Amino acid sequence: MGEPQPSVKMGKPEDIQEYDEYDINGIKVFVKSDVQAKNNELKVRHSKVLWSEKLIVEGMAF
Repeated sequence: MGEPQPSVKMGKPEDIQEYDEYDINGIKVFVKSDVQAKNNELKVRHSKVLWSEKLIVEGMAF
């Protein structure tokens, strides 16, 4: 089946009871309750190549 893939979406999740909510510098961040993070830390970074932009989640433990 493979490793779970992180995703980044705008807005609150529909099934909010399955998520932990964090306030990071005034930004609400929802992380699924069962996510394991390396060193108890997740990083979200922005990547831009030419006209393509994406957010990348780092630090998930599998």
